[in-house]
Amino acid sequence: MEEPPIKFEIPDNCRTFSPFPRLPPELRHQIWEATLATPGMHFLKVDTEYEPSSGRGRWWIRDFSSPHDLIEDDHDENADPVALEVKRESRPISVQYGSLRPLYPTRQADISYYTSLHQQLAKLSVTCNEAAAIAKSLAGRSDTFRLDNGRIISLGCSSDVIYLEYVPPDVFESGFRFFRSLHCEGLDQIRKVAVRYCHKWNEQRTPRRCPNCGQLHPSPDVVKHPNHIYRFLAQYLPNLEQFYFVDYFILRKTDTATQPTGEGNDLGAKPRANPQPRTFQGGNRTYCEVNDHDWNVRPVVWEMKSWLQEQFVKYAKTSKLSKHRNPEKVQFGVLACEWTVGPPTEATGGPITPVKKGRNKRRLSEDHSPSRSRRLNIQRASATPPQNLPQEATRGFAFVFGAQEEASNEFDFTISIPL
Repeated sequence: MEEPPIKFEIPDNCRTFSPFPRLPPELRHQIWEATLATPGMHFLKVDTEYEPSSGRGRWWIRDFSSPHDLIEDDHDENADPVALEVKRESRPISVQYGSLRPLYPTRQADISYYTSLHQQLAKLSVTCNEAAAIAKSLAGRSDTFRLDNGRIISLGCSSDVIYLEYVPPDVFESGFRFFRSLHCEGLDQIRKVAVRYCHKWNEQRTPRRCPNCGQLHPSPDVVKHPNHIYRFLAQYLPNLEQFYFVDYFILRKTDTATQPTGEGNDLGAKPRANPQPRTFQGGNRTYCEVNDHDWNVRPVVWEMKSWLQEQFVKYAKTSKLSKHRNPEKVQFGVLACEWTVGPPTEATGGPITPVKKGRNKRRLSEDHSPSRSRRLNIQRASATPPQNLPQEATRGFAFVFGAQEEASNEFDFTISIPL
C-alpha cells in the first residue's frame, strides 16, 4: 500500500538552496525540467469557420437514429449495434479543412495552463544561461505540441490534458454523424483529451397519468448515447492514451462522509492510504480525477463512461475508418472542477465622503432661468411691509397696487376707436 505524502511548511530562510550550483549537471537539468512539468488543462477547439446561416464549414449531419433502430432494420435482435454500424458505414468523399484554435476568444478570458507555461519559460530564459538553454531545448523538441501559428501548448515532458471542442456545443448535445473527412493538423499529437459531460443525455421523464386506471405510473428514463464521441476518438486521435469526461456538477464529499467507520477497525492499525488522484491546473480552477470514495458522482456518469469505453474498443477494432491501433490500452476517467476563490481585497484608504450634490436637475436648471430672477424680485418687493396707505385707496378694492405714499393708484383703461 502506498503511504500518504508527507506535507510540511518550509520557512522562508530555508527556501534558498545554496549548494544547487555544485550539483551534477544531470541532476540540475532534471530540477529545471520539473519546474515545467506541472500537469495542466488546455482548452482548444476545432475551427472550420462554421457559419450556421449558410452551412459553410459544417462537416456533420444530424442523426437521430438509435442503435435499436439499426437492429430493427436488420431484423436480428441479437445483432451488435456497433457491428451493424461498421457494416453500413462508408468512407467520406469530401474533405473539410480545419485548425486548432484557443477555445476562448481573448487572452484575458483564456484559463488554459499554457498561459502560465509561457510565463515560466520567459522566467527561465532570463534566470541564467543554463536555465535559458534548457528552456530553449524543451521548446524545440519534436514532441512539443504547437498550434499552426507557432504558439506552444504543451511540452513533451508534461502530462497535460487537452479539453477539446470539435463541434459547437448545441450540436455536441444532440445526435449526429460525420459526412465529411476532417483534416486538422495537431490532432495526432493529442495523448490525453477531455470533453464535457452533458446531462441532457440522461433525460428523466415525469410520471404520466394512465388513461385506464387514472393513476400515475413512472416512465422509463431516456438515455441518448453520444455515438459521435467514440467515432471521433477512433478516427482522428491515433495516439490517444487517456480520455476524461468533465462533469461540472460533481462535488466533493464532506469530511464526515469520507472518514471510515470504526466498526471492525483496530485502534493501532494504520489508516488505509488512498492513491493520490491526478489533478490538472487551469487558471483559477483545478480539475481532479474523481472516485466514489471522495466525490458525489451520479451512477449514470459511471454507466456512460463504461458504455463509451466498451463501444470505443469495439469500433476501433472493427471499423475501416479507425486509426487507433491499441484501443484496449486507452484509459477512461471522470474529472471534477474545483474553483480557487481567493480572499476579498481590503480597502487600503479610509472611507471617502461623497460630494454633496443638488437635489435634482430641475432645481439646478431653475437657478439660471429668467423666471428665477423675476421670482426673487417679487419676493424682495413683498418683503417690504406697506406704510401709511391712504384709507380712500383701500376702501373699495380687494387688492392695492403700489405701497408707497407717492405711488399713484389711478389707471386709465379707455380705448380710442378711430371713426
